[in-house]
Amino acid sequence: VLLLKPIKANDSQSAYGANEPRRGSLPPPSRRRPAAGAPPAPGRRAARLRAAPRAAPHLRPRAPLPQLHPPPPPRLLLRPLPLPPPPAPPMLPTAAHTAFLANSLLLAHLPSAPPLYSLLFLASPPLLRPNEFTYPALLRASPPRTALALATHSLKFLGAGAASSDRVLGSALLDAFARCGRIASCRRVFDRIAEPDLPAWNALLTAYARRARDSSCAGEAAEILELFARMVSSTVPPNEITLVAVVGACGELGALGHGLWAHAYALKRRLTVNCYVATALVEMYTRCGKMDLAEQVFAGVTDMDTCCYNAMLQGLAFHGHGRVALTLFDRMCAEGFPVDSVTVLAVMCACAHAGLVDEGQWLFDRMEIQFGVTPRIEHYGCMVDILGRAGHLDVAEKLIRGMDITPNAAMYRSLIRACGIHGKLEIGERMIQELMRLEPEHSGNYVLLSNFYARMKLWEDAKKARKEMKAMGIDKSPGSSLLDINGVLHEFLMGDKTHPASREIYAMIQEIQARLKECGHRPSTTAVMFNVEEEDKVGALSYHSERLAIAFALIASSPGAPIRIIKNLRVCSDCHESTKLVSRVYGREIIMRDRTRFHHFRDGHCSCGDFW
Repeated sequence: VLLLKPIKANDSQSAYGANEPRRGSLPPPSRRRPAAGAPPAPGRRAARLRAAPRAAPHLRPRAPLPQLHPPPPPRLLLRPLPLPPPPAPPMLPTAAHTAFLANSLLLAHLPSAPPLYSLLFLASPPLLRPNEFTYPALLRASPPRTALALATHSLKFLGAGAASSDRVLGSALLDAFARCGRIASCRRVFDRIAEPDLPAWNALLTAYARRARDSSCAGEAAEILELFARMVSSTVPPNEITLVAVVGACGELGALGHGLWAHAYALKRRLTVNCYVATALVEMYTRCGKMDLAEQVFAGVTDMDTCCYNAMLQGLAFHGHGRVALTLFDRMCAEGFPVDSVTVLAVMCACAHAGLVDEGQWLFDRMEIQFGVTPRIEHYGCMVDILGRAGHLDVAEKLIRGMDITPNAAMYRSLIRACGIHGKLEIGERMIQELMRLEPEHSGNYVLLSNFYARMKLWEDAKKARKEMKAMGIDKSPGSSLLDINGVLHEFLMGDKTHPASREIYAMIQEIQARLKECGHRPSTTAVMFNVEEEDKVGALSYHSERLAIAFALIASSPGAPIRIIKNLRVCSDCHESTKLVSRVYGREIIMRDRTRFHHFRDGHCSCGDFW
């Protein structure tokens, strides 16, 4: 271990000055080697002894380090910076800015926009004033009742002429009134628009189509065809939505010629026949009695869905093709399409019109277990209709009284009608009591009651029902029949003499009666509600609206051409029998659609098999 003694500051040699001579000391000896043979210099030994001892190699002092001085600070050139201008005083928002912000706020909160609209625009006094950009999105995002109130407020704030200057607002108002069934308001808004665009036309046509479908009113359907003719003559080209509304109106009216023209026009304009258009075309052709064309359209659908299957199943049920409907239903299930409540109801109706009691009962029992469809009131009513048509009236009554759902009036009417056909007075009277308790002021109930007692030949009871109906101020809906001859629709009412060819029509009716009498036909006067003379009953039957339509068709149409008639009420039993004979005597196919189904009369037979 080497112990090092620290060097003091006052020592003769410092750590950093060992190689420097002190002031007043001898100079360091020369390091040059002496010449050979020269004697050593005198005093060299003594000088070496007087010198300080040499330090150890590892403690040999180093060369002095240069003294480090910090760099001088940089010279900063301080120049005065320009100050920013003072802020401008806050500007008060204008009315346009506040309306824009309010409209943006409404668009951002569309699910809860109506309460926000009330807060912003309906306060007392109102915080803001709406403009033409406030209502379009708000109207389309609101439910029907709220949309109706908003549409009314928009006309109040913006004025009645606002829709004429803004097409987007006009289309939104049309859609709002159409969803609420306000056809008159919808038409007033449309008439104020100077140049309606495609959304405005479609909104108006859809409104009329919805009204015609819900109320089965021929006036709205005819108005659709007139509006479509105006639209085609204008510069606005129709699209797929337009086509759906138009062909729906053609199906409601039974206007096959107009429907064929609309279909051809769509193909010529190369409109896309998607599943929605195909479904509308299938419904139109089935309601016009052209099942072959409906099957062609159905077979050509590329994007098939459940709605298209339902339309075809309903058409088959309407025409009484029960077996074909069951086959199509099996195909639908095999291809994996989901079955909904409309599908089950359509197949059950097909079973009812074809008299397939066992098949309808099986589907009704298995609909919830196998297909996951909960029975609704419509399914129960259809099952009652199946049992009533087949004469199982006791079973139908037990089903009504034992069902979990409260029965509706349609179920009672179906069973009362079946009791009248099968002559079950007691069950019919019990159902009449339930029906009158449920709907005491419905005009159709009194008409059904009169028909029921007339079938039972209880004339006093039928007369009493008619008197009660008149005392309550209830009028019966008049029977009407529509006939399409060469693209022109003709409407006939019972005993109507307003037609230009009424003289020829009544002359043809006399000829028909004479020829049917030669074939042994005897009128069934039980369909007449009053106990009058037999001759008067026969005369009343002869002037039913469908007979007037048949007589005019025999005059105006070409020989051998089929006759297509659309009737708003159920065809009576005597008209049904006489129409079968007319089809055989005159060699015509008569296709008649009443309230419940289609009747194809050919060679003295009807496709319904007398089940209707």
